[in-house]
Amino acid sequence: MPGITVARDPHDHEAVDDALLSVCFNDSYDCHHVTDGDEQVVAYTGYDEYPVEVFETDEYTIVLEGHLYGTDDVAAAVTEVAEFVSADRQSELSEWVAQRDGDFLLLIVDQTDGTTWAINDAFGRLPTYRATVGETTILTRELKIVRELAHQFGDGLSADRVALGQMLLFGYPLGTRTLFDGVEQLPPGSVLEVDSGTVRSTYEFRFDEHSNENHSVDENARRLRNEFIEACQNRARATDKTIVSLSGGLDSRAVIGGYTHTDTELVAATSARKNGGNAAEVDVARQVANALDVPWQSYVADRTDQHREQLLEMSQGMNNLGMSLGLNFAEQVSTDHPACTFVTGDGGDKAMPDLTPSKDVESMDELVELVIDGQHVFSLEEVTDIVDIERTKLISSISNRLLSYPESTLEGRYVHFLVRERGINWLNHGEDRTRYYTWSTTPFYSLPFFTEAMACPPEQKDGTKLYREFLSQLHPETVEIDYVDFGAPIDSLTYRVKRFGYEWLSEHPALKDRVFNLLGQGASGAESPPVALAEATGDPSELEDHFSSEAVQRITWSSGEYTSTHQYFLLTLIAATAEQSDDSSESQSGSVDDESDPLSVSQ
Repeated sequence: MPGITVARDPHDHEAVDDALLSVCFNDSYDCHHVTDGDEQVVAYTGYDEYPVEVFETDEYTIVLEGHLYGTDDVAAAVTEVAEFVSADRQSELSEWVAQRDGDFLLLIVDQTDGTTWAINDAFGRLPTYRATVGETTILTRELKIVRELAHQFGDGLSADRVALGQMLLFGYPLGTRTLFDGVEQLPPGSVLEVDSGTVRSTYEFRFDEHSNENHSVDENARRLRNEFIEACQNRARATDKTIVSLSGGLDSRAVIGGYTHTDTELVAATSARKNGGNAAEVDVARQVANALDVPWQSYVADRTDQHREQLLEMSQGMNNLGMSLGLNFAEQVSTDHPACTFVTGDGGDKAMPDLTPSKDVESMDELVELVIDGQHVFSLEEVTDIVDIERTKLISSISNRLLSYPESTLEGRYVHFLVRERGINWLNHGEDRTRYYTWSTTPFYSLPFFTEAMACPPEQKDGTKLYREFLSQLHPETVEIDYVDFGAPIDSLTYRVKRFGYEWLSEHPALKDRVFNLLGQGASGAESPPVALAEATGDPSELEDHFSSEAVQRITWSSGEYTSTHQYFLLTLIAATAEQSDDSSESQSGSVDDESDPLSVSQ
């Protein structure tokens, strides 16, 4: 993604410069060097409007990528945190992060000795990678830079077989893993000393305590409304124009409802499928925009070969290539509305519903089983068939992640999994692809709002009670329009009946999958995968280093047994691991052990 890159001990400056140029993806991109010395290169890439700001003081060079929303004096704030970091004042650093509403990566370089630290926000909203290649330590927003330098300095990167298994199982790796051995993601809410590689937690989520349980639904909804509007107002100040990505669901209509309370120039934009597959969603979005008197535009977006190839080049497999439709959408919106802030409803699916398990969980084994049953893309058996990984090893990697969370209850650990893994390790990456064209954010991940929402008890969130009241207080009109997933307004009897049926099916995952497939919803509206999957699997000998060629070809040529969603996930991994053909063969286990994640206890 656009943004910061640090190369520590860059013994080949020309190679570093070439790698930086490789992520200037079009003519609007440029590379800017902040420092370019023998011991360290600090640079950033991106288009002119991408938010990167450099602060120079007598003691520090500070680079801020992203935004600190609601912070009036940004220079004073980043200078203050630099003092906390350099003096190892951990409690004050943690308090600073806890008080910060922002999507940011902050780099601090001590002018005296060159010591460099990186700090990110509590949600890790800007995915960042770190690795050591040869003698060079790298911190970067662009995974491609690590792969480019690995080829320049050696034999390339090996694939992490456990990560491949996790990606096929869930659609995302767990913890700090990436697809590649020795390349880790910077954990959310952390501070990294770049040279030593030491990582420490600055913020800890806990989801087994609900301090708002003594407040009524009305009172909690009112408090959430106030925090949400403030989050929208703070984000609206980042640019002159705001584009809300409006769908037929509840999260985006909450966002547009919140933004009507701001002074920004506001436009709603909806992505329409070329084949008309989401016509009902587009129509509901139109109705919401009209009800709130917000100008509305629709864009026909498609999964073109060009955008699929661009997404692979940009994200190196960390985005499912089916998401290339979103890349097309973002490109069109940014062309019509340059230098806008693009706002999504991301995080609403974590903050507002009841995330606790739908059935009692008595043991860690039952919790692992529940996570797999409820979150899988491919089944566990299919994953071990496609990738040569032991079933026990894959299960152990899941169990270790669940055990690493700070909650004392199994239910709390389940919620933590959904926020930490599905939310941060998958959905953050999905939203981040928009930033290749324009800045993207969401008010649901405002830390004050999210903390308040997660403190509300599950009983109030159950059955959309709290969400319904929250929407009513934001804008009553939004409640009266159909929720497209259920084809009825959320205050109607029809909705309550359908919701009951859905929740019952959720307690029986195998039956739920069968019912959804019979109703034609198993593919989540995805179109047929591109011819590229057939081309990528045409020569079995090219698959054998990473996958079972027989299993891959069976899935490729299945006649309706696998959805296009399955096939896009498979295509993503095949394309990413083959994208640099001279990468060395994969590690059997990967070097990033779940137990050794420096922040596993708190993240």
